[in-house]
Amino acid sequence: MRKIWLLTIAVFFLTVSETLAAGFNLKSIGNVSTDGKQISHWWYTSNQPTFRGEAGTGADVAVDIDGTTLQVSTDSAGDWVFTPTTSLTDGDHLVTLASSGSEIKFTLTIGAANVDWNAVQAGTGEALPTVGIAWPTMALLGMAVFFLLSGARVIR
Repeated sequence: MRKIWLLTIAVFFLTVSETLAAGFNLKSIGNVSTDGKQISHWWYTSNQPTFRGEAGTGADVAVDIDGTTLQVSTDSAGDWVFTPTTSLTDGDHLVTLASSGSEIKFTLTIGAANVDWNAVQAGTGEALPTVGIAWPTMALLGMAVFFLLSGARVIR
């Protein structure tokens, strides 16, 4: 019976369709939460957004905006905060965040004129695609529960 439990747990962890970040991520741009998503394009209306994230305790985070790199350190909880020293111009900016071998790259579009406000208010626009599929995980979990409840034994 113990082998079935171990096998079920192993199968579950091997088939989970969501990958959790390993300690380095961007939590927000200004007052916009990233919800842990790493997408290739973000929009923000203010010309001086504050970036917030997390990394290893005491780690350095390199923030590169359009080829200008500055470095910040995390606090005792592993949180970091960066606000550009000068305002960013309206338009697209290439942002790269790096810490301990991990890297997050995205385009940041600055300025209220760069947003289609009619589409935002109407709730229309392009939706992000679904990442991964859950049915293999659910099928394997269902099979494991079935075998456990039916009293199946491991073949030796």
